[in-house]
Amino acid sequence: MTSAVSSAKNYYGNVNPELLERIPLSAQRVLEIGCGQGRLGEAFKSRQPKVQYFGVELMPQEAKLAQGVLAGVLCADIEQNTSLPQEFLQAAEKFDALVFGDVLEHLRDPWRVLSDLRNLMTPDGTCVACVPNVGHWSLVRQLLSGRWDYADSGLLDRTHVRFFTLETAVEMFQKAGWRVTDASPRNLWPEKTEQAIKDLLPLASALNISPDKMRRDLSALQWVIRAQNTGAVAAPKPKHDAPLCVAALGLKKFAGVTEARVDHPLSALNSLPGVRCVWGAGGLQLPAGFGPGIMMLHRQFMNVPAFNEKMEQLVKSGWLLVADIDDDPHHWPQFVDSDFYAYRAVHAVTVSSEHLANMLRQWNPHVAVFPNAMMSLPYKLKDAPKVQGESSSLRVFFGALNRKADWTTIMQGVNQAAEQLLQQHVHAQLHFEVVHDKEFFDSLPLGCSKSFHPTLNHADYMQVLSTCDVALLPLNDTAFNRCKSDIKLIECGACAVAPICSPVVYGLEPAHQAFAKFASHADEWRDALLFYAANSQALKESQQAALSYVANQRMHSQQVILRQAYYSQLMANREALEADRQLRLKNSAKAFNPL
Repeated sequence: MTSAVSSAKNYYGNVNPELLERIPLSAQRVLEIGCGQGRLGEAFKSRQPKVQYFGVELMPQEAKLAQGVLAGVLCADIEQNTSLPQEFLQAAEKFDALVFGDVLEHLRDPWRVLSDLRNLMTPDGTCVACVPNVGHWSLVRQLLSGRWDYADSGLLDRTHVRFFTLETAVEMFQKAGWRVTDASPRNLWPEKTEQAIKDLLPLASALNISPDKMRRDLSALQWVIRAQNTGAVAAPKPKHDAPLCVAALGLKKFAGVTEARVDHPLSALNSLPGVRCVWGAGGLQLPAGFGPGIMMLHRQFMNVPAFNEKMEQLVKSGWLLVADIDDDPHHWPQFVDSDFYAYRAVHAVTVSSEHLANMLRQWNPHVAVFPNAMMSLPYKLKDAPKVQGESSSLRVFFGALNRKADWTTIMQGVNQAAEQLLQQHVHAQLHFEVVHDKEFFDSLPLGCSKSFHPTLNHADYMQVLSTCDVALLPLNDTAFNRCKSDIKLIECGACAVAPICSPVVYGLEPAHQAFAKFASHADEWRDALLFYAANSQALKESQQAALSYVANQRMHSQQVILRQAYYSQLMANREALEADRQLRLKNSAKAFNPL
């Protein structure tokens, strides 16, 4: 492998987000060729904490940095040395995923490397590679101008040895015994690209090339290609099974609700070869040729005739409707007034808890539980320890929507803790980070250290949460609250924040006892805050236990195969599910007319 020297800022420390999204989250053992400083592996580990991620890197200095991040790193030229050290091959286990980020174009014989490394893969292992596109409009323009100018970085990096179009890249994988499953374009300059295509597209007619194909080939700066091991030395003729297609319509983005139930689970599912997912918030456009498959409807009331007509048309064309809900549907009159038509008129329902599942089964027997989970762990938290000795403050987080009835019952205890620490001038006082709820913020005592943030998007919310030590999660024991999920506690764990919470919902899972402090009365909330303020070691232990719980039990990477199997089973049982749906609507005592 030739040296890939580049003037690009932190070339070896970059993370290609499109490449990251295409590595299957089900992978347990990953081998990356050209791992640089290990940052892609680090980012993937934040999504799949249980993965064993290994790397091969040519540059000694970068390989040394990667060794502090990955399970094992071999500093070698992969073209000269395809024999991996024993630590890479524990108990003769093979790899589920093979990753090439900006590497294949630097190899003298990428065909042989792809073929040789296939022997280290499981029979259905996946290769994910980012390959520069020599047909990009910027190079076409150069050629038409009579130029081919090498540079220190980019498509004509002077260290590139091989050049590929999408078709020739696919042929390379096929000759090496891989079956290409999909290819996604990277377009980093959409405005420039659109103008260039406008200039060059008239050539399509003169050259008898499909305009759609020319647009595709000109716009892709790079291709992220996925291929699966054929499981044999010589590639047999592949059987092209139709992909599982899943589409989802969520609410308009607000305070992380849609991310938890739509964006994150479908992003996880979309990482699997053989699955295609599209989703939208407040609207959805299906790509040409997409489906039929699963249409997930997150919190959709289905009380608008035109919308329901579209759903019925989808059903007639082979789609399955799956409603998703993670709150008590009785809270919304639109559900109640239609006699919960939104759950009767779909083939199946997914929910976030068993309690909610038992409620939904009165309207639809086909209910599955997918607990809320995390897409990734914030792998870059505060650099400094959260408890820093005598000058530190205990940073307390509160951030929830419409919880005034819940927090008013604990406010006396919270304020007593803050005032007591202020009066005693002890080494660990309280600082509050409050998101969204200005009334809670204003109810904190005068002189208390505090910061307020308006309603945040999910990423910013998690960033603020990750700077804190403990979080307050109050819930009164009401019918509405009992239908809630434990997502707030899971978010705390992902950020290594110790939750102080009500036993309602949060106390149902026995594993939560290891890291959560439960409080029912105001004085118990006070005592919990005072305890953590005075016991830094206990705080650290609770934080680490919370993080460990989420990493080991509540990640989408641990659900993704189950979700794929569930949707596939629904599609396999489509005829029976449709018959049930029709009977359910016919027998509904107060059937809501969908048309």
